[in-house]
Amino acid sequence: MILCKECGVELDDQMQICPLCGSFVLNDGPTDPILKKDNESNIPDVRKKHLLSKVLLQIASILLLSGIASTLIINFAIEGKITWCVYPMTVCLIILSYVALISFWRTRIIYQVLGGWILAATVLVIINVLNSEQWPLMLALPILCAANVIAFLLAFVLSAFKTKGLNIFAIFVSAIAVLCLVIEGIISFYSDNTIKLQWSAIVAACLFPVTAAVLFMYFRTRNNNDFKKIFHT
Repeated sequence: MILCKECGVELDDQMQICPLCGSFVLNDGPTDPILKKDNESNIPDVRKKHLLSKVLLQIASILLLSGIASTLIINFAIEGKITWCVYPMTVCLIILSYVALISFWRTRIIYQVLGGWILAATVLVIINVLNSEQWPLMLALPILCAANVIAFLLAFVLSAFKTKGLNIFAIFVSAIAVLCLVIEGIISFYSDNTIKLQWSAIVAACLFPVTAAVLFMYFRTRNNNDFKKIFHT
């Protein structure tokens, strides 16, 4: 593995240009004139794609900050103090933690998510210090950790698949069902010190049969070209 001199992202040995920032791996670029010409033609597209994603993430940051400001103003104008707006502000700040790192930190996505996880956890600790209630650490932080762990496991499982099709959708549906079960378990334990599953069990009961049906379709159509054309797998 080698590192891009411009953004520091890890590259495969055979890569001639960085897919993130569009810079040549070597200072003088490829020695083959034909390869150099092809790479130079791809650089504007790479940089344009990166610029577009950065602009979209910056717009999301502005919207989140606007949501924080508006809820704060409305709450203070109605009640003269900060009460219910803490909850939507916390959600916006957690999302903003991830958006800011993905937007401005050029590195591998796993490092961006880990950094967002740490930054979001720091936000919850600060809110817990400023707030007399214990929900930021006892409720929000466990849910945040569970969501990140499930996301990492999902990414690991998806990367292990050589063939991608309906199986990707099935894994996503299963991850959503598991996340719902974990969230309700955390909420019920925080409220009553017992784990009770109600709405999440209904969600899981509806999603797991869908997962089984999709997986059946995937394995049934995987080696059949006619079915592949029908289901686009």
